[in-house]
Amino acid sequence: MQIYNAFMKEIYVYGSCSVSIQPSFRDDYFFEEIKEYSENGISVIDPDYKEFIPALQLRRMGKSMRMSVYAAQKAIHRADNLRIDAVITGTGQGCLRDSEKFVEALWENEGGMLNPTPFIQSTHNMAAATIALSLGCKGYNMTYTNNSNSFESAALDAMVLLNETPEKNVVLGGLDEISQQTLKFWQKAGFAGQKGFRIPFPHNANNTGETVSEGAGFFVVSGEKRANPLGKIKNVKTLFEAENPTEMIKEFLAENKLQPEDLDAVILGINGDGRFDGIYHQSAQTLFDGIPQIIFKNVLGEFDTVQALAVDIALKVFQKQQIPDILQLNNQQKDSYHRILVYNQRRGKNHGLILLER
Repeated sequence: MQIYNAFMKEIYVYGSCSVSIQPSFRDDYFFEEIKEYSENGISVIDPDYKEFIPALQLRRMGKSMRMSVYAAQKAIHRADNLRIDAVITGTGQGCLRDSEKFVEALWENEGGMLNPTPFIQSTHNMAAATIALSLGCKGYNMTYTNNSNSFESAALDAMVLLNETPEKNVVLGGLDEISQQTLKFWQKAGFAGQKGFRIPFPHNANNTGETVSEGAGFFVVSGEKRANPLGKIKNVKTLFEAENPTEMIKEFLAENKLQPEDLDAVILGINGDGRFDGIYHQSAQTLFDGIPQIIFKNVLGEFDTVQALAVDIALKVFQKQQIPDILQLNNQQKDSYHRILVYNQRRGKNHGLILLER
């Protein structure tokens, strides 16, 4: 199944913020310094949440809610505090920690009296609801849970909404958290690695399993072109299974009247899992050999909506007009960057393409 609409108009990004295992929330951060890790299941570097969240509310919030409210509020602040009309988020796993707390309490109490808070906060849409409450936004509110296509699904919905009502301002974001119990399940299933995993990992890493992390990336988008946009999302496409990913990318570019050489850079979701990274290498060698290739999971890890952080990186590249050394895959640079493609898949499925322009 594929989701795509060739007739949608682009949407403009006016504010952006990400919370990750690097200090990406800082205004001046551009991967000059990289925090190193030698474990799997890496938690984010917590910003000062009290900057946007009252201390009393903060105590009651789960991790996804904290990350999301902070990133959304900071993106709005960077967009000159535009009035928000809708909130659209994507999350693959939702509020995992609260879900685990509730199930564990249910087991331990044998179905007896339970604290209702973990149950209330265990639903996938809690982050979007909490953002709306913090903003006093009573408009459209939607959460998409579509595995590693969750953020792309949210972006497509934002494009549909803003094609219908371009004057609106929408908070668009992707978020996922980790939990120790679920990480153990993933390790037993062979999804996540157990030994020798580290961040940053080398470009030629050939592991069995992923380096799992967490994070949130949020944006303020609108269908109207105004002063000083950070960039624009031209189009988005998802495909659950791709028989030939290289042909899928070529078709997507052709549908947007582009050739591979029309791109200034491509961001690839290489995550060090040698069982599936070959998909990226094949496309890179066939289509993108002559343009800068960017990786990002070597410093940010892997989770279902990590593509939101890739979009944040693309917007920073547009602003800085350069690629940080740690993110360069093929050591190529250009004099200017105006068009970047993000390509991601996870475990060979849920292929996603996001086309961005300056």
